[in-house]
Amino acid sequence: MVSTMKKNSTNATSTIYPVQLISLGVKELSIKSNVQPDVDVEADASKCSIRIGSTDYDKKEKVIVVTLRLELGTSPNETDSPFTMKIELVGFFQVMDEIHFPIQHISDWANQNAPFVLYPYLREHVFGLSARCGFKPLILPLLEVPTFKIDKPKQPKPRRGAGK
Repeated sequence: MVSTMKKNSTNATSTIYPVQLISLGVKELSIKSNVQPDVDVEADASKCSIRIGSTDYDKKEKVIVVTLRLELGTSPNETDSPFTMKIELVGFFQVMDEIHFPIQHISDWANQNAPFVLYPYLREHVFGLSARCGFKPLILPLLEVPTFKIDKPKQPKPRRGAGK
């Protein structure tokens, strides 16, 4: 059983989220120059396409796999990109505490929230790969993270005068 409480260095108690990233892998990592590499040449981050995918929840292992795929310069009508880039990350998420995370919401969580967990890793790969290829490093924008909150069922209020 995984504890949902953890003491940090200031002795304050913090809650560990019931779904955790347990493994991260790179399924694809590629870049191809379309022009002579130059540190003054930059790609347009707004032309990146990002797709999300996920598997069904594995009840036995308590795991769901989420993929995050970025492509730049791969569509036929996109001819002005200085390079073609493809990156696909695979994250393995485990539900550590099914009491505090109802499993019927895991698919919604995987498609709406898990990409925000994987996004910083994607940003790092985009930055590093474009820089190592000799271009001005491509920096993906920061995103505002929505919260995923499950409302607990409200307990009925006791009626006054009950039992009289």
